[in-house]
Amino acid sequence: MGTTRTRAAHLGPELRRPLVLDAALPLFARDGYAAVSMQAIADAAGVSKPVVYSCFASKEELFEALLLREEAKLWAWVERALPAAGTVAEPEGLLRDGLATLLRAVQADPDALRVIYLQRAGERRIERGRHHWEQRLTEVIAARTPVPAREAAVLGRTLVAMAELGFRVELEEPGAWAPDELAAYLARLVMRGVSAPA
Repeated sequence: MGTTRTRAAHLGPELRRPLVLDAALPLFARDGYAAVSMQAIADAAGVSKPVVYSCFASKEELFEALLLREEAKLWAWVERALPAAGTVAEPEGLLRDGLATLLRAVQADPDALRVIYLQRAGERRIERGRHHWEQRLTEVIAARTPVPAREAAVLGRTLVAMAELGFRVELEEPGAWAPDELAAYLARLVMRGVSAPA
């Protein structure tokens, strides 16, 4: 253990930050923001508390950096799911493929989603983030499908709502649905209704 500490001491804050964030992610995901201390993060990272403070001035700053990293990772998954610019996609396929990509991301890294949806007291970050995602997806749908702007706005909000529903199903009932299967069901439900055949 002493050898690990000695090696760790040679890393400066820039190199240490990602490792501290990696250690903090499962703690926040499991215990919630309020319950996690900087000492717990230091212990999980195998460093002293002063080393953690040399990377992040406070738990709030650390958590914010973690959120930015995990949200960027999730958005990269979304971008990969979207049809290329200049292509025209049919709405149900766009919804299905986008949801499938997001749900596969949740299955691969559930802690990231749990942390993104953690909310500190008095914070409206999740609402702001949801509004941003709705706007961004509305722009993509309007640009890459034949759907008129008014309907694209509703479809963008629907995609975010369906993604959040799918996230909850994946996190609360792991293994009950394969991501692609759940995505196809949710897209079909939105576009065709409950009685639509599979």
